[in-house]
Amino acid sequence: MKTYPQNSNDSLLVINQKTAKKVQVNNVVLLKGDTNYTVFYFEYGRAKIVAHSIKYYQEFLEKHGFLRIHRSYMINPKFVVDYDKIEDSLTMVNGHKASIARRRRHKFGFN
Repeated sequence: MKTYPQNSNDSLLVINQKTAKKVQVNNVVLLKGDTNYTVFYFEYGRAKIVAHSIKYYQEFLEKHGFLRIHRSYMINPKFVVDYDKIEDSLTMVNGHKASIARRRRHKFGFN
């Protein structure tokens, strides 16, 4: 995976090697995994499907503050709007809901 450091806190992440599609890490709200595909959801409602699993991006994104809350979800905590204790899910800025795994709840203080 190629990454490009910037002068500011924004880093660029190449999500597609063939087209050299780059995204700013700070604009990514949520990653949703579906077997060997990952859907990147961005701040302004766009989405991009990539043929890699979340695990491929996990180590890099954790360095930028992302949290793996479920086998299928990785979130950027600065875009969390609400926590639903009944459903154990987080609502993100763009309206998507991400469920929190039972075994990971205690790590993030959601008891």
